[in-house]
Amino acid sequence: MNAIKDTVINDLQDRVNQALLTGDWHTLTELVSADAVITGPRGYTISRESWINAHREEEYEQVRLDVVESTVHTYDATGIRFDLVESECVYHGEQIQGRFRVSQVWASDDGRWQLASVQYTTAA
Repeated sequence: MNAIKDTVINDLQDRVNQALLTGDWHTLTELVSADAVITGPRGYTISRESWINAHREEEYEQVRLDVVESTVHTYDATGIRFDLVESECVYHGEQIQGRFRVSQVWASDDGRWQLASVQYTTAA
């Protein structure tokens, strides 16, 4: 059963990553829980709405989001995907590049999986 959950979590996170790259806020709205908390690499937190709205803005573009390593741990109604990503974006004309450890917590409520939390940590 864990292999099936691992596949589900990987598929969902891949959809979120693709939505981040294409600015597909409809998919983000569908997959990210309304009460999700996103923690940035410098420790700040933002709401789901703030995160999705940033990806809707014309001033923001996710240029690259390459997953270098990925591991999934699944539990009863929870899945956590740990990634190492190489990321590049442009925000208000400033190019931002980096490697980040990203922890994505997925929770299932009545069989519907949603992203409940994301935490970015700068990686060496």
